[in-house]
Amino acid sequence: MSIYFGSSFSAGAAFDARRAQKRSLENPVCRAVRDRGKRRKLTCVLHVISLIHAGPLVASLDVARLKEQFVKIAIVTDSTCDWALDEFARRNVEMVPLKICFSNESFADQIEISTDEFYDRMIDAVDLPSTSQPSPHDFAKLFERLAEEGYEGAVCLHIALPLSGTPQVAGIAGADAPLDVRVIDTRCATAPLGLMVDAACELRDSGASLDDMCEKLVAFRDATRTVLVPDSLDNLVRGGRFPEEAAKQASVLNMRMMLTFNEEDGKVGVIGKSKGAKGAIKDTAAFIENYAAEHGRTRLRLVHCRNPKAVETLIDTLTKSKVDFEVISIDPCGATIATHLGIGAFGVAMAPAARCE
Repeated sequence: MSIYFGSSFSAGAAFDARRAQKRSLENPVCRAVRDRGKRRKLTCVLHVISLIHAGPLVASLDVARLKEQFVKIAIVTDSTCDWALDEFARRNVEMVPLKICFSNESFADQIEISTDEFYDRMIDAVDLPSTSQPSPHDFAKLFERLAEEGYEGAVCLHIALPLSGTPQVAGIAGADAPLDVRVIDTRCATAPLGLMVDAACELRDSGASLDDMCEKLVAFRDATRTVLVPDSLDNLVRGGRFPEEAAKQASVLNMRMMLTFNEEDGKVGVIGKSKGAKGAIKDTAAFIENYAAEHGRTRLRLVHCRNPKAVETLIDTLTKSKVDFEVISIDPCGATIATHLGIGAFGVAMAPAARCE
């Protein structure tokens, strides 16, 4: 297994798994994907037939390229990408949940405990909840099932390494998987991870090869930016991620910290300070406006911890500023990041709006 953090972790190799199951005919999304696949396969067959008179060398080269193009690729992520639960099924994305731990209790994130239930328990908890990564067995079972369903490759997009060992676990399981597993070093979580999974779906649906998907997802990651704004620094202090004295000074001055995921390694760091809640929204809007000025029309995924008003105000501010943007979704910030940001936080991830193809 080779690991290259600049692009992706690579685990596993080519395999000869056979298709064992078909998607449900009752699912219109799957039916549309299957019909599109049939049309593409027919085009492929007709193209191969047309090569018969082109000579064996030309034909063999073209067939090899076509075979690579039509590899069935799965997209795997985890519960920290903060998609709505029904979105995973609708867009044919596999989600492996992290574990949320309160004292001696643990729950599969989004499966055994909803984000709203998590907020309630976090507010009442004496100690901050913690998270634990999925086991190698969880990933191994998933990869085996995907291979049985006819998948020949999988692109895994998980929470950043400094925040969780989940990418490493996926790589360990992928090394012995019966399909070619690639684990991308996303360097993020929550909203930007959601945008990366969006991009992966676009690439898969456009027929990109496994290598092309990995290359273009890394480029997409490098163009993505994030702003996270906690309402207070209490949880960051309790979790040992922010100095207590500095937090007290910020509270006295009514300052809001603007955080982001470090572009080099995915660690969470401070990128600015704002005066009050209104100032934080204004400064976040200015950040997005500058981004859009550089990249053109911008896609946004927004998250919040029971603070929809901040998100609505941010969107209104962008609209009044005539920023060229589109909102992909507005979702609750999931347990892993919400544990550190606390109730009242909001955040936004931004990327170029052009489809990844």
